[in-house]
Formats: sequence, structure tokens, C-alpha cells
Amino acid sequence: MPAVAGGVRVAGDPNGIVSKIAITGGAGDSLFEQVRQHEADVYITADLRHHPASEAREQAMMHGDRPYLIDVSHFASEWLWLPAGANALERALADDGFTVTSAVSAINTDPWDFILTSGDDTTAVKRETE
Repeated sequence: MPAVAGGVRVAGDPNGIVSKIAITGGAGDSLFEQVRQHEADVYITADLRHHPASEAREQAMMHGDRPYLIDVSHFASEWLWLPAGANALERALADDGFTVTSAVSAINTDPWDFILTSGDDTTAVKRETE
């Protein structure tokens, strides 16, 4: 994943064993019910809002502590599929007789520039602007 200022937030047992993962790119707190129905051990998504995430963890604590939550940047979660998508597009167009070359932008479009912590430590992530 590309580096972003917000990093990765995790809720759950850091020593827990994970067998089944649910993942969705972009904002995914509207899918908690489906994640529970599929009995995922961990749910990886982006833009988790406080109340839906808190309620999901409260429900998880009552039912075996699952799913654990991993919250990443919206931009980073969607950026992950772009190289595979570009390759698939090139192959599909080649199958139709077209020759194309694609490139995935390396520009970080995450809107956050840095994160402040409770100590003297400020972590800054330089964004490409071109």
C-alpha cells in the first residue's frame, strides 16, 4: 500500500489467529452485517466512522471478539487494484486487436498531509503534487 499520513488503525487482538478475511476498497462501514454473516475473522476497509466501528466492536465482543477491524486510507485501499486493473485493460484491448500502453499514476491523492501524535513526534508524509 502507498504510504499515507493516517497509517493503519487496528481494533482487536494483536495475537489473534486469522483464517478468513473480508475486504473492501473505499468506505466500508455499511457492510458490517455482511462481514458478520460470512464469519470473517478480520475486516479490512477504509474510512471507518467512530460510531459504526464502535458498535461493530461491541457486537464482536459479545460474539467471540470477531471481526477484528483494520482501517486504512480510502485512497490507499482503492489504489491497490490499479496496477492489476491496468494490466487487465491492456490484455482486454489486445484481445480486440488494440495495442496500448498504460501507466498507473504514482501521485498520492490522499487529502491528509501529516498526523499529530500526543508526544513531540510528528509524522509527515510528503505528497507528490505533479
